[in-house]
Amino acid sequence: MAIKSDTFSRVELSDSDAVRFVQHMRDDKPNAKAKASYARGRAILSQVVNSQAARAR
Repeated sequence: MAIKSDTFSRVELSDSDAVRFVQHMRDDKPNAKAKASYARGRAILSQVVNSQAARAR
């Protein structure tokens, strides 16, 4: 596995790792806990945005 990064946060994967990464992003199912965390975060963000909009009026 060859992963290279530099000061500006660019990441390069070797050929086989790049292929596996694309396959993972395309085919693998999302983690249930990650989906639940994402949903909670979106709910909190919605509350913050609505709160700020109410103050701006």
